[in-house]
Order: sequence, then C-alpha cells, then structure tokens
Amino acid sequence: MTHSALLVIDVQHSFEQKDFWQEDDLPEFQQALTRLIAGCQQRDVAIVDVFHVAAEGPFSLASGYVKRLPFLQHEADLSVQKRVHNALTDSGLEQWLRERDITHLIISGMRTEQCCETTTRVASDLGYDVTFVTEATLTFPMTHPDGQTLSADQIKHRTELVLVNRFADITDVKGALAKLDALKESAGHSVEHKEAWQPQPYLPRAISPLAPLTLNQWQLKRYAIRYAGATGSADIFQQGYPLVAQWLPQQAETLYRPGIGWLIEHQGKTMDYLVAGWWNNENELRIKVWVTECGEWRAAREESFCVWDMQVMAFERNAFVATLLQDKPDIPAYMAQHLRIDVE
Repeated sequence: MTHSALLVIDVQHSFEQKDFWQEDDLPEFQQALTRLIAGCQQRDVAIVDVFHVAAEGPFSLASGYVKRLPFLQHEADLSVQKRVHNALTDSGLEQWLRERDITHLIISGMRTEQCCETTTRVASDLGYDVTFVTEATLTFPMTHPDGQTLSADQIKHRTELVLVNRFADITDVKGALAKLDALKESAGHSVEHKEAWQPQPYLPRAISPLAPLTLNQWQLKRYAIRYAGATGSADIFQQGYPLVAQWLPQQAETLYRPGIGWLIEHQGKTMDYLVAGWWNNENELRIKVWVTECGEWRAAREESFCVWDMQVMAFERNAFVATLLQDKPDIPAYMAQHLRIDVE
C-alpha cells in the first residue's frame, strides 16, 4: 500500500431524494470517478468510501438511502460515516490514515463546494498533502439570497479558486494519476538512500515531586520533569490547569473511582507537555496529554508521552496497587508516595 488514499465522498442515493438533484453532469462525473478509482487501484492506493449520515430524512440510516450509487463497483479498503461536512474529524478516518502512514489524500465525490471542499480544507490544516480532482466531483446549481443563480460549473470554478495554492493541488484525473506516479518514483528513489534509524542514546532526566493540586475535589499528585536544555519557565503549566479541570469528570469520588490521579509537567526538548492521569473502574488509568504551541496549550494530536513520563506512570501504578487495590484502601498513603530521580 502506498502513502496515498482516495476519498470517495458522499456518492450515495440520498442526494437523489433532494429537490435540487439533477443528472445533467452525472455521466461525465461517473466516467471521471470510475477512471480515477481504477487508476488508484492499479497503483495500490487505498480507497475509502465516505457516507454522510443525519438523524432524519434521506441521509438517515433508517431511510435506506445511505448506500453507494450503483455505478460504483469497487471494493473499498474502508467505509466510514460522518455527521459533519468534513470526512476526518468525527468518522475515525483520521486515526486509520495515521496508523497506515498515509500522508496524501485525493478528494472526489459529492458535493464539490460542501463536503469535498470542507474535507480538503480540514485535511490541509491537519498536515496532509491534498489533491483535489475537480472533474471527479459533482454539484448542482445554487441560488444566492440576492436571487442570482450560479451554475455547477461556476461553483466548481469558485471552489478551485479558493483552494488552489492554499489547501490543495487542483487537477483532473490524468493529473492526479500522474502525481501518484511521480510520488511513487520519488519514494523509490528515497528508499535507495534511506538511512537506518538511529535514536539519541538515553539520558536520565530529573523527576521531582511537587506540591499536590486539588481541582474540583480531585486530588492530584504533581511531578516536574525537565530536559537539560529547556529554556522556558515552569509557570506556563499553571495555564494548563483549567484544561485538566475541564477534562476531569465533575464528580471526583464515586463507587467506581477514588477521585485521585497525577500530573506530569514536562519541559521537553521541543515543547512543553502536560500529562494527566486519573484512576477509574477500580484498576484502570485514564490519560490525557496537552502540549504548548506558540506559548498556548492545546490537546495533543500526534504527540504523546515519552519514556521519562512512563517512569512516573510505572511508579504510580505500583503505588496504586500497594495502597489502594487492597482490602482496606488507603488514599492518604497513596498520596504520600512520590517518585524522585536526581541527576547529577
């Protein structure tokens, strides 16, 4: 499998039930999309069918219309459902792509200016290389509130205008397949010169216990970890506490959890990491990671915890077992145990 995927977006019977449906451009769209799918299959590109689902109407699963138009005969590598205009954020597709190291998306489907264009914008913002194949998209005339009606061609032209050189490469089927061939050739050339993985040798980092923190009745231990070359101030972690408070369940102690956990405030090599964990369902650990970007905290996307954070997690696991998974759980005893690693 290559690092590319073709998204076939919303090519479903649901649209046939809408009052704006018309088939003027359907034959050309079918031919273009069929050629694009066949070309991608020949080049070992993953094919993903995307379906739009709504609670009611012809896009609801109960309607029976959420299924492919009959001219599509390919076997998809993945089928997903979305309830928003882009195909990535609520469908599980993004994780599937990341797990397969897919970095290049080819956009096709219905409608050009809505779900196809929105998926392109989101994909670009997430860091994907995007190819928008306009002739393999379909849309319909629309009337502006001022009474002016734009044809399907005019709408496609406008979509190309706002996407080109910003969010995607704009091309036709021939151009999209040519780009795939070029990417394959480039990848083959890169493999010839690929260097072996060589990590930096492990060096210990100091781990220091900090004063515990109470957030909405949650008791949280705190640890500081600092990369030797870090230059920022540790004060920035206080700005992340409200995010932790929002993530923690509103009720701390219940029949299923003791209302305790921990925070790791890690000043790393390239960014700061705030790692939070809390104990749930007797013996489970819930974990969330935030990172700094341009001095502001955001939820981690591709970033995660590292081997130094895992030292804290291993210690906390053992402390939890020793003090709380017992006949007589002892929360104060758990809160009193801390990991400290000094580095000269």
